[in-house]
Amino acid sequence: MTTVDTLLAILCDPGRNHAQHDEAVRLLGRRGEAALAPLIALLADERLAVRGRAAAALGRCGAKAIKPLRAALADESPVVRGGAASALGLTHKARAVRPLLNALRDDPEAEVRRRAAVALGWLGNDAATEGLTAALEDSAPDVRAAARAALSAIQRKAASGDAPPRQNRP
Repeated sequence: MTTVDTLLAILCDPGRNHAQHDEAVRLLGRRGEAALAPLIALLADERLAVRGRAAAALGRCGAKAIKPLRAALADESPVVRGGAASALGLTHKARAVRPLLNALRDDPEAEVRRRAAVALGWLGNDAATEGLTAALEDSAPDVRAAARAALSAIQRKAASGDAPPRQNRP
């Protein structure tokens, strides 16, 4: 059994605790391409928690994870969609901006929209400014607050050339 297989087993084991699942997500993400195909396959798992953890791990796998994460933004579960939004922010790729803006504008769940706004702040791409500005009028206060914080992060990045600081809540 390979390291990836062991970590996938931990990720899928409901008997493991949250810390063990989080560590498996972190370590799978560090495996990059070796973990990519199995994690993409887990996005179709019938278990909500497994799909959510797979999305989280994919965010640490780089640019090749963008397409499956974009598809996960259409999952029936807001938990998975929110995880996919956060994971897209972890890719640090400009290609993640458009799907995140779509989620920010269109998702029916405020938590998914909030997580999309946070992820856009992580990306720090000024192409998100217009969509984040529109989100300042969102009906949910948490979404408006996340949009304000993301806009500030983008402005700081533009002013300093540095990457924006990560927010604590994904």
